[in-house]
Amino acid sequence: MLKKAFFGLLHTLGYHSRYTSVLHHPGKRSLRPSYVLDFDDAEKAFLEDSARSFNYAIDYSLGYRQKELYLVRLQDVQLLGNSGALVLDGKVVVESVGEVSRLAKSDAFKEVSLLLPKKRVGRYTSVLFLPWADHNNYHWFFDCLSRLYLVLEHIQEPIQVIMRRDMAPYQLETMHFVLKGYPQASVSYIGKHEKWQVEEFVLPSFVANAQSGFLPREIANWLRKKVWHGYGVQPNMAKRRIYISRANAKTRRVLNELELLPLLGRYGVEVVRAEELTYQQQVQLFFESEAVMAPHGAGLTNLLFSEQCQVLEFHPANLIKTHYFLLCKALGFRYSAVIGTTGDKLENYTVPVQEVEAWLKDIGV
Repeated sequence: MLKKAFFGLLHTLGYHSRYTSVLHHPGKRSLRPSYVLDFDDAEKAFLEDSARSFNYAIDYSLGYRQKELYLVRLQDVQLLGNSGALVLDGKVVVESVGEVSRLAKSDAFKEVSLLLPKKRVGRYTSVLFLPWADHNNYHWFFDCLSRLYLVLEHIQEPIQVIMRRDMAPYQLETMHFVLKGYPQASVSYIGKHEKWQVEEFVLPSFVANAQSGFLPREIANWLRKKVWHGYGVQPNMAKRRIYISRANAKTRRVLNELELLPLLGRYGVEVVRAEELTYQQQVQLFFESEAVMAPHGAGLTNLLFSEQCQVLEFHPANLIKTHYFLLCKALGFRYSAVIGTTGDKLENYTVPVQEVEAWLKDIGV
């Protein structure tokens, strides 16, 4: 009795210490089976370098499996407004927060917060993924919006998409862009300190894997076209070459960037600071770019909106991340990497200028 009361108090405070899975739930509907990507020798070598830099915690050189895509219809579940996590019979649904390794980092497990209960009748879905997608465009597009494709293309009945009003403006904008053309869908806004008990919930699987921007081509194209159309992207015959600078960032800065600037100028490469642009301007810029250079960072998420381009990404030797290599793989873009020195405690590092110049020569003037 005391144990039940204890867990009841924790649940009232928005904290759940146990989890459950719905992978074998009777309401699950498989939409597309998993499959494995093929890599050539050069790609495998890059993936091996990445795996080594992370002590083989993730090793895609052994094979990258695009996960199964599915929907699960659930009855009488709670959605937590502070995290987007689902709770079924007092336990957090693993598939609503991505994977088991993220559970301990989710507000559903680590944050005690009074959440006001509200009942909601009808059919709902949500792709909230907090705190990761909070003002982070990588997680927003790959872990949130991409999942809506599964719902909107396969659920014809009326359905309400649960969203937070306090998300970044570009997130609210792009959410409405993807909903256009789907009259069955509308938006309902939940507060950070609310938890909704919903009559029926449709849970979409996550599409992207950890450290991966890979999306199946039909989902990537759907998302690209929705955002292009929503922001009114205009074709431009004069293609651009850009370098995304992190000079104003706190982490992952290129310490010898000043050495690169004269070289970039000789090859007609513009230096861009994404934080100085509106999101519409960022989308337009990447759409126009035929070559993109940048240190690893969320700014490269906008490669999703390039029409066609070549990519050079910088990495510190001890943190070689695969997110945008796999995005380029999905989009058919030519991807290259330059590996710099070992990063310091803020992941700052220097890059070999001669390798950058060799890549610029290779792509031509």
